[in-house]
Amino acid sequence: MVSRRHALALLGSTLPTALSGCLFGGVGADESGPPETVTERPVDAAGSIPQYQIDAENAGTLPGPAPSSPSVAWRRTPSRYDAAQPVVDDDTVYVAFDGDLVKLSLVDGDEMWTVDAGHASDATPAVHDGTVYVTVWNGGESVPRGLVAVDAADGTERWRALPDNDINTSPTPTDDAVFVGGGFENRDVAAVEGDGTVRWRRTLGQYASTPAVVDGRAYYAAGDAASVVGLDTETGETVWAQSVDGRAVAAPTVVGERVVVADETGTVRALDAASGEERWHASVDARVQRSVAVGDGRVIVAHAAGVASLSLSDGSEAWTADLDGEPTAPLLTDGAVLVGAGRTVVALARADGTERWRVETRERSYTDVVLGGIPGSPVAVDGTVLVATQAGDVYALDDG
Repeated sequence: MVSRRHALALLGSTLPTALSGCLFGGVGADESGPPETVTERPVDAAGSIPQYQIDAENAGTLPGPAPSSPSVAWRRTPSRYDAAQPVVDDDTVYVAFDGDLVKLSLVDGDEMWTVDAGHASDATPAVHDGTVYVTVWNGGESVPRGLVAVDAADGTERWRALPDNDINTSPTPTDDAVFVGGGFENRDVAAVEGDGTVRWRRTLGQYASTPAVVDGRAYYAAGDAASVVGLDTETGETVWAQSVDGRAVAAPTVVGERVVVADETGTVRALDAASGEERWHASVDARVQRSVAVGDGRVIVAHAAGVASLSLSDGSEAWTADLDGEPTAPLLTDGAVLVGAGRTVVALARADGTERWRVETRERSYTDVVLGGIPGSPVAVDGTVLVATQAGDVYALDDG
């Protein structure tokens, strides 16, 4: 039976547009047999995309280009619901679906293992030094939750920390520790040692964000507390705090001496990383719930109506692009901005926001619910785009 939470999420993420062509499957296709597998060609790609927004700074900048006119190389259907941004380690892909952590081959999408980490999560997993970290929430009394460390080689669970915490933000691992944010009815953030020992635990606001971790500071957007804070990574003590206009759930991005963060009023701010002092603020057309990406002197912002490009120096707007469907957090490649919007992967030109290409993903029926939509950002590695969908699909897109 589909939960109320899943049903609401799916209604919000599924578009009514009919699909054409047998490649993506038909609307209302049922699951009377095994999920359909689509394989046109293997992928010749490898690289490193270890965590949410690419790195501990949450900069959102990918190495190398996106494809120029992509089509589907392969599609696999390992699970369903709450799909997250894929992460990549060499020639391996890790994706989280509704508490399932799945390891796939980047070459052909073949499944290598699946771990049931808990009840539900749409948070991006992270891979660091042979360990995959994933957070889970909505555990109830009998279902595990918290931060889970999984052996990347064979999928065995190494340890679980914060088992009393519902966490729906992505982990930020470093060589020093793993840093996590909050979630639904959870106001705690924490730093966890490599062996699962909790170093410190702090109370911020409900839905406190995934942190950016740089040079001994963990920067959090404090959720319902409507603030941004810089914490000492060793002690968890507050170094500075800065109020913002509304609920702030999007992870901050650190670039040089600035912390860039947006809140749900549509206000984007650049703060001094050392003191929290505001350098500038600007407004976009609608609410912001996703992290920004920063590159080449521009701040790329996904908001409820589309994507905007702001100057990193003063917040002035360079361009804005409207989209059908609220976009995912943007990720930057050489020359392109990648987002998911509804069921579509879209590439925009970084220079002016014009659309370069789009690829539509399928929707499919499971019992009495139609599944579809892209909740986690598409990523590009070595000219191949990887994306996961609520329908339970993982796609590899390239120029063939």
